[in-house]
Amino acid sequence: MDPMIGQALGHYRIEAKLGEGGMGVVYRAFDTHLDRPVAIKILRADATTSPERQRRFVQEAKAASALNHPNIIHIYDISSSGDTDFIAMEFVAGKTLHQLIGKNDLPLRDTLKYSIQIADALARAHSAGIVHRDLKPANIIIDEDGRVKLLDFGLAKLTEKTVDSEAATATMTAEDAPLTEEGSIVGTVDYMSPEQAEGRKVDARSDIFSFGSVLYEMVTGRRPFEGATKMSTILAILQKEPPPPRGLAPNLPAELEKIILRCLRKDRDRRPQHIDDIKLALEELRDDSASGKRSLASKGSDQAPARDSDSVKTAKPEEPPSLVRKLFGSAGPTPYRLWEILHIKICLRCVLLVYLAWWFKNVTSGTWSLALFFAILFCGTIQSIMAAVLLFAGNMDREFLRSEARKFAPWLRAFGLANGALAISMAVWVAEGHTILAALIAFLGIAIGVTALTLKPAMDRAAIYDSNRDTQ
Repeated sequence: MDPMIGQALGHYRIEAKLGEGGMGVVYRAFDTHLDRPVAIKILRADATTSPERQRRFVQEAKAASALNHPNIIHIYDISSSGDTDFIAMEFVAGKTLHQLIGKNDLPLRDTLKYSIQIADALARAHSAGIVHRDLKPANIIIDEDGRVKLLDFGLAKLTEKTVDSEAATATMTAEDAPLTEEGSIVGTVDYMSPEQAEGRKVDARSDIFSFGSVLYEMVTGRRPFEGATKMSTILAILQKEPPPPRGLAPNLPAELEKIILRCLRKDRDRRPQHIDDIKLALEELRDDSASGKRSLASKGSDQAPARDSDSVKTAKPEEPPSLVRKLFGSAGPTPYRLWEILHIKICLRCVLLVYLAWWFKNVTSGTWSLALFFAILFCGTIQSIMAAVLLFAGNMDREFLRSEARKFAPWLRAFGLANGALAISMAVWVAEGHTILAALIAFLGIAIGVTALTLKPAMDRAAIYDSNRDTQ
């Protein structure tokens, strides 16, 4: 049993060990003053022996704690208890990104959701002049609500030194999560930028390279640069290009591959210069995916993606015919696009039915024809308004669309069946004198009823409730 379990550091009671890294050990603890769980990182004694390094550590930790961003871990306290230096920070119940990825890639929807939050956190730090220097999946926690928390701001500077040959040739650790080692380089070898590997000064663009490495692993399930030793990994970072992501994940959007490979350019002047630009590109890709506008690579293509780090050239999918492209966009007739067209048809059929009912009222006489017209006008108006609301919700947010679809589904079905029945009644009424018109009205009524009873629920399942809608 760990000897720290059960001990107290000031007003923090140590409860359980959470993990261990190159800088120290992290525990779950309880704050007896505020009655809340916290995470305690106990720093090794040899990491803070230099007064200058201790001062720099405190300054950077204070800067990180002042960021106050929902995707950055909150630092509560920097203190000492006896000879033990420690940091008290927010406790997050969740899993690290490293644990979520495992040996597989993440779904596109989760990749975009998490990466946008990571980019937002980095943008906040960079705007305050803070470079993370050790961005990796093990330093990113995803809580139970899918919220990202970025860890260890300011700690990496404690290990800032030049690369030495002995450390560089040491065999990489076999732990599940790669650790930041003290003494030679800033950051974890697998995710560091070329300028970090060469011991040169780093800036925010170094974090962008590390972000590209993390994003690469999220979509492929493997790191972009791997080697049996630290030296071979560093050489790969400096000299080799990573395998194209779509060679490992064929369904990956070409736009996302382009973003990743731009982040991983060796020359930092040729990378995106600001993480905000990457965040914006990822948000646009997420929105296009949600609305069915994202263009995908042709599934049957045997052509491998180009391996050009400076100008990523990806094979474009075969363009649909011009008429199809006008109707469905470049992505082709996806289920969501067909769902949109179905709801437009519902609105148009209601308008046509109301027009026919108005004509019917004018060529016939009596209370029943007037009542039939107003019944069709009421049902058609309500049904078309509901269909239009769902179309609007589809352009807002998927979860909002699901909520509205569940709310309106029974009413759309009821009003659709009512419109169908009213149309059949009107067709029977005019059948004797207007056979062709009666057949047209009857066909319209049957189409409205069948759509409401079978086609509409089926399209809802395929386009809204299917979890794979984003990748269609």
